[in-house]
Amino acid sequence: MFDEIVAHYDDLQAEGIGDTIAYTVTIPDTGVLTIEEAVRRMGLDPTALQGPKQPHSSGSLSLHQVRNGVATLDWSNPVPERRQLTDRLAGEGFRHWLVALDMAGNTSMYVRYRADEGWVEHPEPARLPFTRWTEYLGPLMGYAGFLATGYDSEEAEAAVDMLVACLTVVELESGVRLDRDVMDRPCSALPLPEPDFA
Repeated sequence: MFDEIVAHYDDLQAEGIGDTIAYTVTIPDTGVLTIEEAVRRMGLDPTALQGPKQPHSSGSLSLHQVRNGVATLDWSNPVPERRQLTDRLAGEGFRHWLVALDMAGNTSMYVRYRADEGWVEHPEPARLPFTRWTEYLGPLMGYAGFLATGYDSEEAEAAVDMLVACLTVVELESGVRLDRDVMDRPCSALPLPEPDFA
């Protein structure tokens, strides 16, 4: 199963995920998180939702009902203002994952299980000098060995692409698969302002 999931994301990346993406999955501990409730958790009005619309629009956030939770896809460069919006989906009573690929090719993953947080950053794993990157994994510590294969070392090149590794971990933890069906099917869309790079 593990190898099949890695192979799936290798294939998805080879087909072309895009130059930039921010993908989140939020699953409640109990009950169902609807798209409308997710929009309210982000501090926005559900009446602003449009759809069904075609995904891949950089001017909107795509929202998908998955299992008992919600997945979001943002095709814009993942800037802090956009991430702060989807980070509001995390919190007590929820498990939340974010995987992002920016214009410079950097991959990051953020996870929050209730109050417990973890981070992965690539290509540079450390946030502070003299601190091992594994100290930031939090609830992802069980994947430290697998995630380590996404980094080059003095002995060898990375065995797995870090974006593939992060998407694999999200699926293993959430049970939600990112695939062409999710990426390309019409979905609810929330218009968002374009990031300001000035």
